[in-house]
Amino acid sequence: MNELLLLAAFTCAVALGWYFSRLSLFSRKKHSVNNQLNKDYFTGLSYLLNDQQDQAIETFMRVLEINPETIDTHIAMGNLYRSKGDTEKAIRIHQNLFARPSLSQELTQRVQLELARDFFAAGLYDRAERLLQELNDSVSSDIRLNSHLLLLRIYEQEKEWQKAINTGSSNLLKDQPDSRKSLAHYYCEQAEQEIQQQHLTQARKLLKQALYYDPGCIRANWIAADLEFRNHNLRKGRSILLRIPEQDPSFYSLILPRLNGIISNKEMHRILDQAIEAFPSRTAVALKTDLLQMELNNDAALGYLEALSDKQKLHSPFMVARELRYISSPLAPGLHKSRLDGLLNRLNTYESLQHNLRCLSCGFKSHQSELWQCPKCRSWGTIRPDDRLN
Repeated sequence: MNELLLLAAFTCAVALGWYFSRLSLFSRKKHSVNNQLNKDYFTGLSYLLNDQQDQAIETFMRVLEINPETIDTHIAMGNLYRSKGDTEKAIRIHQNLFARPSLSQELTQRVQLELARDFFAAGLYDRAERLLQELNDSVSSDIRLNSHLLLLRIYEQEKEWQKAINTGSSNLLKDQPDSRKSLAHYYCEQAEQEIQQQHLTQARKLLKQALYYDPGCIRANWIAADLEFRNHNLRKGRSILLRIPEQDPSFYSLILPRLNGIISNKEMHRILDQAIEAFPSRTAVALKTDLLQMELNNDAALGYLEALSDKQKLHSPFMVARELRYISSPLAPGLHKSRLDGLLNRLNTYESLQHNLRCLSCGFKSHQSELWQCPKCRSWGTIRPDDRLN
């Protein structure tokens, strides 16, 4: 993709350069200047065809005059360096543009935004922040919006949650759905900090704020339930925890292990049946069959698995492994049991390699049990349990 962008930028640069060289020829009659331009552009093309991208960019940048008609090409060149990880060259190109007094205010602010992106990519957050704050009064609403979004990323990196809240709740962002989701998580981050300092009343207020901005914020209820469990308020914690599958039934996979052991077996059966009906997962089926085996026997667990497989058309390796477990465990030690155990171990190994979580936005997969921001696309609240049976 970068190569295609690079080729497009170079093509644009060549076309513009050729045009301005011809213009120079006709207006000034300077044939020697035109010939030098032609030579430079053919040199640049030669570098490009020989996959010497850096030399090609430098050649085109040297001969391409900076003016309103060519500014997009110069910006694109700097962005390409940044996308390749060469932030030093990107900064140099964009700083050179930023220092040009001949550019209009809007063009200068566009360059300023790109320079802030360069600093962000280089990890120079303070310098990026200063440039972005100066864009609050930008003549372009698009530049203001993008500067606010980049400021949020800086504050997230630095864990400056109050600054993130102030920026996210600005008139420019507060009514956008994604921004409200992010705000909810900023309040959750603050709540977790307050809990660490034993400021529980303040933490509860912050969690209410999170749910105000995003009623679907699962994390807020997750933290609130954990807070009650820590304070031995089991009934209230259980009540809050059961709000989560109402927000998203896939989260049964995370709440069921927390409920197991703190509620009666009868109630656990009822909740497990609800979970399997709403979101049949490996977690729910494993807990259900283990409970049946413990209360009754292997035959009861095996019968349940067989009936569930027929009803829901579930033929995953996990279901086979569970059935084999209950078939093989009563057998006397011997050759057949050894073979069954070997097969069971291989199937269980296969299941253990399956991902527990998946990002709905970019598809990122993880084995972690709790993950509120996607490490890949940086989206908040898009990670979901990924152990559904099929």
